[in-house]
Amino acid sequence: MQFRNEYHRLIINLHKTDGYIFNHFQQKMAPFDLSVQQYKALRLLSDVFPDSLTAGELKEKMTDMNSDMTRLIDRLVAKNLVVREVDAQNRRRVNLRLTETSNQFVEKVAQEFKNFESIVSHLTDEEARVMNTLLEKIRNRSL
Repeated sequence: MQFRNEYHRLIINLHKTDGYIFNHFQQKMAPFDLSVQQYKALRLLSDVFPDSLTAGELKEKMTDMNSDMTRLIDRLVAKNLVVREVDAQNRRRVNLRLTETSNQFVEKVAQEFKNFESIVSHLTDEEARVMNTLLEKIRNRSL
């Protein structure tokens, strides 16, 4: 592929790297019949277990800005991994939470990720620090 300039090459490399990392994690999720997005949602709910989050709170915490939260939650409810509960203080608010069983399932799946940094472990500490700084600089640019 011919690049117009180093910035074009950077964008292509970021996209390819994102796909590489996503595919790596998707392969780890396949035996559990979970997508990466489903796992992220379950981890976030596990972080607050036994408490709950609303769909809005969950979406705010998700890194995928374009996820269809309703469909994602519907799939997790259908798999009996998440329960919806009407809030006792505000009947318009629906809380999402894990059951004890689904929280244990999430902890089991999390074992697949106990060494997830291995995908970048061939970088030196300095390379990782510089890359983190540069990626944060890209994301934090005021548009």
